[in-house]
Amino acid sequence: MKRALRVTTGEIAAVPSGLLCFPAVRRHQLDGLDGHHRDTTKRAGNIGREQVRQLQEAGHDIRGFDRVAKSRAMDYEYIAGDLRDLYTVRQAVGGVEAVIHLGAIPSDRHGCADDVLATNVQGTWNVLLACVEAGVERIVNYSSVNALGCVGGYKEGIHLPVDDSYPRHPHSPYQISKHLGEEMCTAFTNRHGLITLSLRPVAVLYSENYHWCRDAVKRGGEHGKVEYWAYVDRRDVARAGVLALTAQGVKNDAFLLSARDTVIDIPTQELVDTYYANTPWIKERATYLNGETYRALLDCSHAKEVLGWAPEHSWRDET
Repeated sequence: MKRALRVTTGEIAAVPSGLLCFPAVRRHQLDGLDGHHRDTTKRAGNIGREQVRQLQEAGHDIRGFDRVAKSRAMDYEYIAGDLRDLYTVRQAVGGVEAVIHLGAIPSDRHGCADDVLATNVQGTWNVLLACVEAGVERIVNYSSVNALGCVGGYKEGIHLPVDDSYPRHPHSPYQISKHLGEEMCTAFTNRHGLITLSLRPVAVLYSENYHWCRDAVKRGGEHGKVEYWAYVDRRDVARAGVLALTAQGVKNDAFLLSARDTVIDIPTQELVDTYYANTPWIKERATYLNGETYRALLDCSHAKEVLGWAPEHSWRDET
């Protein structure tokens, strides 16, 4: 049996004997792809509950970590605490083999810059440091497409499709915090040998709000433009978290997670011609689109090659 995993319903997750820590702040409301939100991925319980379910289904023991008290529905070990408190984090990671770290303020709109950086950067530092001290073998770090800086409309896109080789240029406090989180992971791998894999989900949706996608076409292509009309199902995101726990032959890496299709019923060819006509392509355009009418503009082939991950869910199949 796989040993105790530290888990909770917030935003850090762990592995075969790991820790699943959740957000220091849980005030996120999913608003949609409007160019103002940053990363609709981490509403309290959005990824967290699904991650716990899939970890348990895969046979992992779990220990949770979050700011709130343990509820009766939690059928796993749990510790209440704050990511910003290094001493509590040290207690949480003791005796685990791996950590899935989802804890964060999930956007610029849900905390001032100081809070975003204190929670997302200092919190991640605390988790990494405590894991090295405790002999934890691996961390799956939930980052974001925002680490690249390509979304949000701050700067004209550098190339299409957007892939994991995209040159990073973060702008906002949240984007900077996710970028720095990945940089810290690389540093801890290089110095201490800690295996660190970062996941970069785009806007995370679930079947209960897929109707928004059907309504998006009424608002036109301008809606969601600065996010490249990208989304991913939370079930696929959580599955990537499970796969990252056991991926072999990789020490430090990062992976975009996106659905295969866009969030809007406007052909991708038309969207590109209208909104990104001058953006250069790093792959032959026709070959990449491959006749897929609604092909996503985020290329997740790296996750497929290394993790064996590919999206399985589409809002078009469930609305």
